This record gives sequence, structure tokens and C-alpha cells, in this order.
Amino acid sequence: MKILKVLMVPKYFLIAVASIVVMTALYAYSQVLGIVQNLDIWLGVMPWYNAVLFSAFAIIFGVATAYQVYVWKQPRACSISARRGGIGANSAGTFAVFMVAQCPACVSIGTLFLPFSAILFISNFGWLINIIGIAMLLFTINYLGGFKK
Repeated sequence: MKILKVLMVPKYFLIAVASIVVMTALYAYSQVLGIVQNLDIWLGVMPWYNAVLFSAFAIIFGVATAYQVYVWKQPRACSISARRGGIGANSAGTFAVFMVAQCPACVSIGTLFLPFSAILFISNFGWLINIIGIAMLLFTINYLGGFKK
């Protein structure tokens, strides 16, 4: 697969790792509403399945970001419209996951701007939104040709 060849290049591997770290840090910071002392509570209350889904999301986000950087630097990797579409799908998946509070006692910053009914929906179907976000990232990689041989 093309994505594996790209990740074998140290520069793109480091981009993926940096993206994972930045995404995880920003997300955790937004989940505790900027109160860093509450990170231990957030991690302690988070259900295991949300931790697994978020970890998978963060890893795939890093891989998708590194692959997008690779595609943008390659003049003939894919068309301009495909590049724009890939960014849109990646951004939509990331935005969706930022709305989900992984811990049932927490409220993400994004949900502070939504009506109460939307917050109830997000809290009940957060796991599904996580899966949709992961699927959108996988779609992005596939759309940009990352799974081709």
C-alpha cells in the first residue's frame, strides 16, 4: 500500500507522530475546558471503548495528515479537486470528534456552543460519532489513493 511506503520515510513518519501528539493534546485540553489539573479525572472516568476509539482516531488522524502533506508535495499524486476533497473529509471528521465528550462527566468546548438537545444527542451517540470520524479519515486516505498498491 502506498500509505505504508510514505510512512517509511522518516519525514512523514515524524509528521504523523507530531500530528498524533498535537491532536491528543488539543483534544484533551478542550475536554477539560483548559483545566489541566482535571486530566487525571478525565482519563479515570472515560469509558474504555471511548479511549480505544479516540486512540484509533488520533493515530489515523496522524497518518491521514502525513499522507495529505505527502500528496500536496507530489505534483502528480492526484488532482487538485481530490486534494481539496481530502482536506474537507479530514476536517469534517476532526470537527465531529471534537464535539464528542469522551468522558460522560465532561463537556467539550465545542458543545458549549450547541443547544441542549444537540448535547443530549452527542452524549448518547458519541461512540457512533467517533466511528464516523474514523471512517471519514479512512475515506480521506482512500480518496487520496493511500490504499492503492
